[in-house]
Amino acid sequence: MPRLAYIAIGTLATGLALAGALLPGLPTTPFLLVALWAFARSSDRLLEWLERLPLLRHALVEARRFEERRTIRLGVKLTAVTMAWGSVLVTGLLSSFSNQLLLGIVGAAALGGTVAMLWFPTET
Repeated sequence: MPRLAYIAIGTLATGLALAGALLPGLPTTPFLLVALWAFARSSDRLLEWLERLPLLRHALVEARRFEERRTIRLGVKLTAVTMAWGSVLVTGLLSSFSNQLLLGIVGAAALGGTVAMLWFPTET
């Protein structure tokens, strides 16, 4: 893949990771993993910049743990699942449970996140 494509993917994933660090329900670590992967293949400077972002420091620790051990800490799993299903509840309450399409999309994302959390081993 051309270097610019990797940079574009890394930049988009970084933006989504930053949004995930600020918004409940949007994950941070998966986007950070993609950004790390893309920048590692395209730009040492961007990789170093990403690793220095204070907002992503905690997610970076978790991403590195996942890369090395292929496990997720129990606290991270519980937080992710709670936030995902909390987002379903908040979406339902804000829409008075009338926007079924939106609620279905958020619910499907929460279900996908829950399955992912169950799929990967828990670090003990």
